[in-house]
Order: sequence, then structure tokens, then C-alpha cells
Amino acid sequence: MKKIIIPIVLLIVFAALFVNMKASKDDSFTFNTPAYQSKKDFQDLEKRAAFEDAWDKYVNRYTVTSANYNLSGGYDFTVPGKTYVNPKDKDNFFDGAAQIPVRWEAFPGRVFHYLEQKFNAKYKSEGLNHMYEMVDIGPEAYQAKYKDSIVFIPKNPCNPNPKEVKLFDPLGPRGWLDEYCEMGIMKNASEKLVRLHFTCENPEYYWTMWKIDPEKVLEIYRTTLKNENIQLEDLYLRDENNAIVYDRTTGRATYNPINKWNSGTKMTATSGGAMHLTSPPNELSAEIVLAGGGAVLRSYNEQENASANTLVCCSKYGRAYRHSDPHIGQNVYQAVQQGLEVTLLNPVGLYLQEPSYQYFELPANAPEGAKIEDCFRFVRGVKSAPDYPNNMILHMIMEVPDSWDSSITLNDFKVLGKKIEYGSQVMETIKVQLAAAGKPATTSSKARELDCTADNGIVGVSYFVDANILKASISKKNQLNIKANVTSNITQVAQGSTVTNLAVVIDNVIDAHGRNVKPEDFNVEISFPETNIKVTSTYVGTDAAYATLTEGNEYTFNISVEVPANVPVGQYSMLVTNNNFGLAVPHLIEVVAAGTLPEKKSI
Repeated sequence: MKKIIIPIVLLIVFAALFVNMKASKDDSFTFNTPAYQSKKDFQDLEKRAAFEDAWDKYVNRYTVTSANYNLSGGYDFTVPGKTYVNPKDKDNFFDGAAQIPVRWEAFPGRVFHYLEQKFNAKYKSEGLNHMYEMVDIGPEAYQAKYKDSIVFIPKNPCNPNPKEVKLFDPLGPRGWLDEYCEMGIMKNASEKLVRLHFTCENPEYYWTMWKIDPEKVLEIYRTTLKNENIQLEDLYLRDENNAIVYDRTTGRATYNPINKWNSGTKMTATSGGAMHLTSPPNELSAEIVLAGGGAVLRSYNEQENASANTLVCCSKYGRAYRHSDPHIGQNVYQAVQQGLEVTLLNPVGLYLQEPSYQYFELPANAPEGAKIEDCFRFVRGVKSAPDYPNNMILHMIMEVPDSWDSSITLNDFKVLGKKIEYGSQVMETIKVQLAAAGKPATTSSKARELDCTADNGIVGVSYFVDANILKASISKKNQLNIKANVTSNITQVAQGSTVTNLAVVIDNVIDAHGRNVKPEDFNVEISFPETNIKVTSTYVGTDAAYATLTEGNEYTFNISVEVPANVPVGQYSMLVTNNNFGLAVPHLIEVVAAGTLPEKKSI
């Protein structure tokens, strides 16, 4: 589950908030899958329907969070309405709405901001190549190779201190590629580039698909990465003893998003590949919550907030100096400033755009009549679709066509006037896009400016997931909480059941003076206030399995839930309170019909 941070509020406020969350006008509206890809991925209509239903629920969960952002913002509860819209709450919102496409460069902007000048100053004419190499192999590998302090950056981008630095992050197999575009690089025996993969597919799509049909995930891996060596068991999440981690809700193995075929940028016949996004910030939920945060106007220094990066620091969404987050937030913010209420265009997704072909030069021995376009294939998504602006490409491949001279490699091409030596040179020609939609706000929904987000009094829920999955995910073997993300699937329980060993991890437990509250001073209660589900909770943060969380001021509770048979099927909010203050997390648990979930595990 992607980390959500929402300021704490009094219970009475959340009682009103729950009413807002439950209100729904357009039961017929469905959040479609990115680029309508499910229609291609599932020919089995029953499985397609199950997948699309699960996807709709997932996107709606974060849309509800975003649509209530300024009500749960903790600053001004007299805000008369909401400027970020849930299309399920407004009939036919997209009819006549203005489309707002937002594009940004796929090459990591934070590399340009923090490192480009340092590389050029130290390595002169070779500075650019060093930068490209770092983006190809990552800061950890680059640092190990060159022992170069260049790849250290300020710990706090909003208030940098030259004495407080860290290795360029995010960490992980492709963590530094944080613009919602990641790549895989394949070379031949002579170390020449032969194939480049670029993907912007979100991990949530694959987590959801895995729950429906793991064999379908395997098929897509093999087809997209052009590798029949990939086996189903390669995709399993395993614990530190290499035992399979089972998912209570399916009875099958849990999916590992950074499995051997979706890890790092180096691709070979036996490992590596870029199937979907893995960098911790590169989740679809982040895109949705970011848009919701951008829809909250800020009263602090209007002129400064015209800067995309200053606005990020004021509203505390995303990361400053990325090409993506500040640009997305500012575009949404400016639309709201102009009197619009907004939402992300359906289908919500991140989409690659065709490369800027004009920057490429073909090899001298390319076939007569050849075009650079011949070297790019769009293997997932579509180039265009009705009612959506520009391309909806999910996965593209650059390689020399089979019909060309077999001696030609990608190194024989030029881009931006330089011979291609690195995949990141090609990444510079690619843009990523999302699209929003806006309509003139009514009087009741017109935005009111709020102060900048404060640090004091913020509490959050990091994870709510079965304890066995969380323990394996955060283990030293996997470190999904650092290198990628823990499963985003909504936790399911059945009517008339008792489920034990569920883990709830809370963070940012801070008192009125901004000081961390220690577990011995907790007065934490966890409930599902829209239901009569009974919750029993125990603090387990002292368990060695959760040590990395506790060290980072993330505190784990083990809960059991008793679900009465009369609880209606549906999604419900969790409320975590500490000393009568609490956090409402919408749609965090799903009650399913009795008998829906398996009784035994299987492969």
C-alpha cells in the first residue's frame, strides 16, 4: 500500500468526512484501465470483469482521498467545497470539460538540477558521458565504480544544508529513474546496444492482475520482454528462507514487483528487464494524490508559489526538482486558480509520448528509404484513442529492425548530435504525459486558499496488509519499503469471518510541539467506524522483523478483525486515533461475500 500522509483532525470532523466519502451520484461511472489495456490483456470475459472491477475500486480509493484533500487538510474546515472532483460523485463530469494535458521529460530532472554542473566541472568534455553513465547504471553502481562524491545531494531539498547530504536517491534497482519512465538496456557480446525498453506502466496494474491470473502476468512478461526463459516461480515473493510467501486472499504466491526480470536496467537472457515501474515514487496512487494536492490553493506568498518547486515545498506533495511532480502540481494548481474544479482524465494513467524523431540520425548503411520511426515499436498501450489527448503508450522498444544489415547496432545511430552510447541519451527525447479535465467551479466548490502544510500534528498510515506479506516485503532480502513499494492491493476480509495477523503501520506520530511520540506514550485505537467490525490491536513494533520500520519512527500494530455476517459488501475507511485525534483512510478495507476467499493455500 502506498504511503498516505494526511493531517490529524478531531473525530467530529471525520464523521462529516465519512459522509462525504460515502456519497455517490454516478454508480455507472467506471475508472477504465490505462490505455484500455485490460481489453487486450484479458480475452476471458469473466477474468476481465473481475480485473476491471478491482481496478475501478483501487483508482476510486485514491480519488476519494484526493477529492477530500482540502477537507482533511487540517487548516480551514470552513472550506465550502472541493476543487478536486471524484467523477463518481458528479454525473457526466467529463462532458464538455476542458482537457489539460501535462507533459514532462522522461530523463530525471533531479540529475540535471543536482549533478549536471558538477559532472561538467570535474570531467570537462567527458562530463556529459559521466552523467549518462550514472543514469544508465544508477548512483550506487556509479559510486562503487568511481568513488565519486559528485553523486551526493542535500537530504532536504526544501531547506538544503551542505553538511547534511545523502547518496542520490531514491534507492533501489531503478529508484533514480523517478519521472514515471524506467528503462531496460540490452547489449550484445561486444557490449554494443541492441535493444532499449522504456516503460511507464504502474506497478498497481500488475499487483491487481496477479491476484486475478498469475499466468497472464507471466505471458505478458515473456511477450513484452521477448524472453521465454521467464518462469512463473521467478515472479514469487519469497522470505529470507527462500520460502514462498502466500497471499491469504488468493491462496497463491504473492507477487514480487522487483523480481529478477523486473530489476535494474541491465537486461540479459538470464535476468533483468523493465516490465513496469519500480522506483518508490513511481506509483499511480502518487499521481492521483499529487493532483489532489495541487488542487489546494495556498495563501503563502502567491508570487513564490508561482514557482513549481516552491509550491511542492509549500503543499508537501511529490519531490522538488523532478520534471514530473512540480510540473503536474503546478498545472493543476493554475487550473484551480483560474476557477476550475478538476480531476484526472479517464482512463487515469501515465503515458509515454513518441520520441522526438527529429533529434536522431540514421547510420550511413541504413537501408534506402529507412526512417527512425522504423526502429521504435509500441508494444503496450496505443498511439491514440478517442477522447484522450496525444499518445497513450505504455511500453516502447527501440531496436534495429530484423530486415536491416545485421551488423548495425544502436551505437551506429546519433541523437542530439552525439553517437548513442547510453540508453539515457534516448530517454532525453521521450516525454511522459498525464491529462486532467476541468470545468468552471460552482459557488459551492470554488477554492479557498489555505496556509502551507505544517509539520506539527501529522499522523499517517504507511501500510495495512497481512503481516506475513509485510514481514517478507521489508526483510533484508527484499526491502520493498526502500527499493520499491509494498503491495498496493486493498486488504480483503469476508463476511462472517475472523482474520488475524493483519499489520497496521502508523507514522508521523507527533505532539503539538512537533516532537515524536514514543510507543510507551501511545494511546492508539484502530477502528472501522462505518461498520460494526470488532478490532483487537497489539503494538508489535519491538518485533525484530519490524526493526527497520521502528528505527524510522514507523510503528507497527498487529490487529485481528471480527467481521459480522451482516456487514454489507463494500469498501470501508479505517480510523486510527491517538489521544482522541485520528486519521481517516478511505476505502482501506474491503468486505467481500462469505465464501469468496479461499480456505487453503495453493500455487
